[in-house]
Amino acid sequence: MAVDFQNNIDIKTISPKPEIVIWYARISQIMQLVFHKESLPDSRHLRNIIFDKYNFTQPFLNSEEINTINGFKALKKQMEWISGRYLIKLMAKNIFSKALPLDEITISYLDEGAPFLTHAPYIPISLSHSNNYAAAGCCMDKTHALGIDIEKIGTKPDKGFLKIAFTKKEIAHLKNNAESIFKNWTIKEAYLKQIKKGFNENLHRVEVIDNEIWHNQNRVNVEIYSTIIDNNYVLSLVTD
Repeated sequence: MAVDFQNNIDIKTISPKPEIVIWYARISQIMQLVFHKESLPDSRHLRNIIFDKYNFTQPFLNSEEINTINGFKALKKQMEWISGRYLIKLMAKNIFSKALPLDEITISYLDEGAPFLTHAPYIPISLSHSNNYAAAGCCMDKTHALGIDIEKIGTKPDKGFLKIAFTKKEIAHLKNNAESIFKNWTIKEAYLKQIKKGFNENLHRVEVIDNEIWHNQNRVNVEIYSTIIDNNYVLSLVTD
């Protein structure tokens, strides 16, 4: 289902379960919305740009967040970070925090990198981005955890990547095509976010086999949802 927001940004929403909402949108559209026309970064530019609050059409980042953006060394990283922040803040405001201005909605991190809403840490959230898409997810049921991951489906990864990302058992069960490989990768990464570990956990301790997840050789009781977006992106959710 598509949701039309102000100024030509098209945010699509998915609700795989009644209590879970996922939004995704094109980074290029978010950039056109949040930047003044004369400040809009050229995506062909590789090096970082130093931003201030006057570059933006609306206040949605506080001074600390702008300092964080300016610390990144690549423009691509800056654009991804800005897009993810805007999307999750807009989601939080529309669902949980209607009275708060966007720049007063902030995201903090646990020791191993998992994000949470500073003013509402009990609300499970997850963020992801790939190429020209950013995605944000949240769960209205605070007793659950969730992780999402979005990836652009590229050419079939080589054997070197497969050996790093998957175990021999996983590789033996993978279908011999790029879509299957990227789907399993997004499920694995979404699970690592769901358990709030990210890449602090050894990739080979987690196995995705036939749409089931095994962690330290024990089957994990989670729900998995995957969908294809625009024919060349895969978006996966893992929730308990």
